[in-house]
Amino acid sequence: MKNHSREDYKEIILSLIPRTREEAIPGPELNRLTHLTSRAVKSLITELRVEYPICSKETEGGGYWMAESEQDIIEFVKMIERRRNAHNKTIEVMSHHIFNERK
Repeated sequence: MKNHSREDYKEIILSLIPRTREEAIPGPELNRLTHLTSRAVKSLITELRVEYPICSKETEGGGYWMAESEQDIIEFVKMIERRRNAHNKTIEVMSHHIFNERK
Protein backbone atom coordinates (compact mmCIF):
# COMPACT_ATOMS: atom_id res chain seq x y z
CA MET A 1 0.00 0.00 0.00
CA LYS A 2 2.70 2.42 -0.95
CA ASN A 3 1.08 5.07 -3.12
CA HIS A 4 -2.27 5.35 -1.37
CA SER A 5 -3.49 5.53 2.20
CA ARG A 6 -5.66 2.79 3.68
CA GLU A 7 -8.67 5.10 3.34
CA ASP A 8 -7.82 5.73 -0.33
CA TYR A 9 -7.76 2.00 -0.99
CA LYS A 10 -11.07 1.54 0.81
CA GLU A 11 -12.61 4.14 -1.50
CA ILE A 12 -11.09 2.47 -4.55
CA ILE A 13 -12.40 -0.95 -3.53
CA LEU A 14 -15.81 0.49 -2.72
CA SER A 15 -15.98 2.05 -6.18
CA LEU A 16 -15.15 -1.32 -7.79
CA ILE A 17 -17.73 -3.41 -5.94
CA PRO A 18 -20.85 -3.76 -8.08
CA ARG A 19 -24.38 -3.19 -6.84
CA THR A 20 -25.73 -6.52 -8.11
CA ARG A 21 -24.88 -10.15 -7.47
CA GLU A 22 -24.88 -10.87 -11.21
CA GLU A 23 -21.99 -8.45 -11.65
CA ALA A 24 -19.99 -9.72 -8.64
CA ILE A 25 -16.30 -8.95 -8.98
CA PRO A 26 -13.93 -11.83 -8.23
CA GLY A 27 -11.25 -11.33 -5.60
CA PRO A 28 -8.38 -11.86 -8.07
CA GLU A 29 -9.81 -9.07 -10.22
CA LEU A 30 -9.89 -6.72 -7.22
CA ASN A 31 -6.29 -7.71 -6.46
CA ARG A 32 -5.27 -6.95 -10.04
CA LEU A 33 -7.08 -3.63 -10.24
CA THR A 34 -5.81 -2.37 -6.88
CA HIS A 35 -2.34 -3.96 -7.06
CA LEU A 36 -2.96 -5.33 -3.56
CA THR A 37 -2.56 -8.82 -2.17
CA SER A 38 -5.58 -10.98 -1.51
CA ARG A 39 -4.98 -10.59 2.23
CA ALA A 40 -4.91 -6.77 1.97
CA VAL A 41 -8.12 -6.68 -0.10
CA LYS A 42 -9.90 -8.99 2.35
CA SER A 43 -8.75 -6.88 5.28
CA LEU A 44 -10.04 -3.70 3.67
CA ILE A 45 -13.36 -5.34 2.80
CA THR A 46 -13.70 -6.47 6.42
CA GLU A 47 -13.33 -2.84 7.48
CA LEU A 48 -15.77 -1.64 4.82
CA ARG A 49 -18.39 -4.16 6.00
CA VAL A 50 -18.84 -2.12 9.17
CA GLU A 51 -20.64 0.48 7.05
CA TYR A 52 -21.56 -1.37 3.85
CA PRO A 53 -23.33 -4.71 3.32
CA ILE A 54 -20.67 -6.27 1.12
CA CYS A 55 -21.45 -9.90 0.36
CA SER A 56 -19.22 -12.48 -1.22
CA LYS A 57 -19.38 -15.98 -2.55
CA GLU A 58 -16.51 -18.25 -3.52
CA THR A 59 -18.38 -20.64 -5.82
CA GLU A 60 -20.73 -20.46 -8.80
CA GLY A 61 -19.51 -17.25 -10.36
CA GLY A 62 -18.51 -15.89 -6.99
CA GLY A 63 -17.03 -12.57 -6.07
CA TYR A 64 -17.97 -9.46 -4.12
CA TRP A 65 -21.09 -7.36 -4.50
CA MET A 66 -23.21 -4.96 -2.48
CA ALA A 67 -26.18 -6.77 -0.93
CA GLU A 68 -29.33 -6.19 -2.93
CA SER A 69 -31.65 -7.50 -0.21
CA GLU A 70 -31.81 -8.93 3.28
CA GLN A 71 -31.80 -12.36 1.64
CA ASP A 72 -28.32 -11.72 0.24
CA ILE A 73 -27.09 -10.92 3.74
CA ILE A 74 -28.85 -13.95 5.26
CA GLU A 75 -27.27 -16.27 2.69
CA PHE A 76 -23.85 -14.69 3.24
CA VAL A 77 -24.12 -15.08 7.03
CA LYS A 78 -25.19 -18.73 6.64
CA MET A 79 -22.19 -19.39 4.39
CA ILE A 80 -19.84 -17.83 6.95
CA GLU A 81 -21.46 -19.83 9.76
CA ARG A 82 -20.94 -23.09 7.82
CA ARG A 83 -17.31 -22.17 7.27
CA ARG A 84 -16.89 -21.31 10.97
CA ASN A 85 -18.44 -24.63 12.00
CA ALA A 86 -16.08 -26.52 9.69
CA HIS A 87 -13.11 -24.65 11.17
CA ASN A 88 -14.31 -25.44 14.69
CA LYS A 89 -14.51 -29.15 13.83
CA THR A 90 -10.99 -29.05 12.41
CA ILE A 91 -9.71 -27.30 15.55
CA GLU A 92 -11.34 -29.94 17.72
CA VAL A 93 -9.85 -32.82 15.72
CA MET A 94 -6.39 -31.32 15.55
CA SER A 95 -6.42 -30.41 19.26
CA HIS A 96 -7.12 -34.06 19.98
CA HIS A 97 -3.80 -34.92 18.32
CA ILE A 98 -1.95 -32.43 20.55
CA PHE A 99 -3.42 -33.89 23.70
CA ASN A 100 -2.66 -37.47 22.54
CA GLU A 101 0.97 -36.51 21.92
CA ARG A 102 1.32 -35.22 25.49
CA LYS A 103 0.03 -38.42 27.12
